[in-house]
Amino acid sequence: MEKLIKRICITAAIAALIALGTFISHFGLGFASNIGNWGAVGDFFGGVLNPTFALLSLILIAYTLMQNKKALDQGALAIKQSELAIQQGTKAIEQNEKALQVSNEELALTRNELANSATALEEQAKLLAVQSFETTFFNMLELHNNILKSIEHNPNKSWKLFYSKFDRGIIAHTENIDSSGSRAIYSLTKQLGSLISNDSTGSNALQVFDIIFAYENQSFGSFFRNLYQVLKLIQSNTNDYETHKKYSNILRAQFSNQELSLLFFNCLSSEVDGGQFKELVIYFKLLEHLNIKYTSTFNIFKITSPDIMLTAELVEKYLVIDESGKLSTSAFGENPQLIQYCKGKGYLN
Repeated sequence: MEKLIKRICITAAIAALIALGTFISHFGLGFASNIGNWGAVGDFFGGVLNPTFALLSLILIAYTLMQNKKALDQGALAIKQSELAIQQGTKAIEQNEKALQVSNEELALTRNELANSATALEEQAKLLAVQSFETTFFNMLELHNNILKSIEHNPNKSWKLFYSKFDRGIIAHTENIDSSGSRAIYSLTKQLGSLISNDSTGSNALQVFDIIFAYENQSFGSFFRNLYQVLKLIQSNTNDYETHKKYSNILRAQFSNQELSLLFFNCLSSEVDGGQFKELVIYFKLLEHLNIKYTSTFNIFKITSPDIMLTAELVEKYLVIDESGKLSTSAFGENPQLIQYCKGKGYLN
């Protein structure tokens, strides 16, 4: 644009010089003598330079219009390019939004998978804990049975000791027979019942057991110590009472009536503990299936097979009575003889 303007200016200057040179060469230099001559001079230069300047102006205007048109075309092209860029940007934003949505969905799926994995791991941990508990539980049951098999008893060997502790008139079980396992438990229980039977009211029952405990504990003490640990294991497994009952019922099913009889006395003995064992027996209702009968006439109980006389006072040590004088729970569970007794005492409605 600047070059064209310079060229037009140079052309206009050259045209003016040519016109001036032509005028001087024909008419010379000097001032006109009258106004008419001045008009002729003006007409000469106007007639020569005006068309030239008009042509140059037209060329400049045409060039300017062309340049404006190019600028407009370039502006329109720039607008189209901007619109295209905006469209591309909009598409890019939409694609980014879609990608972000897909990422969010993938993130949600990942979170769900992690949650499912965590749940699966938690369930697996619970299952492993149950398996570990059951392995320990059944191993202790096996140990319990092995301890039972290892128990030995001969009532004749301990008779001299018991004879010196009680009146000579006692008729006791004194067969000189070595027994082991369940038969040893039966023999020991029979001896206990024979020594207690000297007092028809059973008031000396716990005294007799404490003497037997002092002598025979080396034989059957580990049996009850292991039983206590099994009960502690069950109680510490979960806080769910139904689960506790499930495993304690499995354990209780292993006991004979003679084992339950010895358990009854063992937990009341002052030689055992501070009452923790008895509390577990009450909690798990381990004496529910004990063969026991109540005689209201004499207000005494009798464990059968073999017979052992008990006072009501001893039996009530396994009953939990609340502040209102009602039965809260007991080691005998749903034992019908004890339910009848509690109803007669007003412990149950």
